[in-house]
Amino acid sequence: MAQVLTVYMVRHGETEANVIDMIQGQSDVPLNERGVAQAELVGARLRNKPFDAIYSSDLSRAAVTARAIAGEREINYTPELREWHLGAWQGKLIAEIAETRPEEYRMFRSNSSDFAPHGGESVRQFRDRAANFLKELAARHPSGDICCVTHGGFLRMVLLNVMNMEKYPAKARTDNTSISCFRSIDGGASWQLILWNDASHLADNCVASSGW
Repeated sequence: MAQVLTVYMVRHGETEANVIDMIQGQSDVPLNERGVAQAELVGARLRNKPFDAIYSSDLSRAAVTARAIAGEREINYTPELREWHLGAWQGKLIAEIAETRPEEYRMFRSNSSDFAPHGGESVRQFRDRAANFLKELAARHPSGDICCVTHGGFLRMVLLNVMNMEKYPAKARTDNTSISCFRSIDGGASWQLILWNDASHLADNCVASSGW
């Protein structure tokens, strides 16, 4: 009988940087008030699900979201689930990058796998980090249900790997506290996309955001 691992990946709640289109990357930006409310809503949806393990990025916006889901359960914090390290771009507005670094911004928008902002990870390095995480997760948990709380960019890298895409899917929407679901067969021998960007738990006053 095939061993099946189901991985629920949740994006963190909203931050003020999301609201103003500021690039966060691996800078540690806390949830704003609406982000905390979003975390509680996704927590209420998933808190009673019997996960075999819960993993989270160690950045606070993900960690607080993970705690809302986990309740009293243990959380395994790891930098492997962090957002794309965007180097010199971090802390700057997207509009500012487009104006002051037009060539870098053009490469970013072209989804080039070799693109890397100054001092940051290349798309290829980021993709490899996500692929290695999936491989190690499947080796550690050949079957069962796992929850991972992470970031929009990391989710897109997982999607790229699972779907075997050639280019970074920059336009794939990842709403705050959305749930995406991936299934591994036989210890990671193959992966399937089961669910993408489900934010149906959000109330009208907790409309999700995108952003970096």
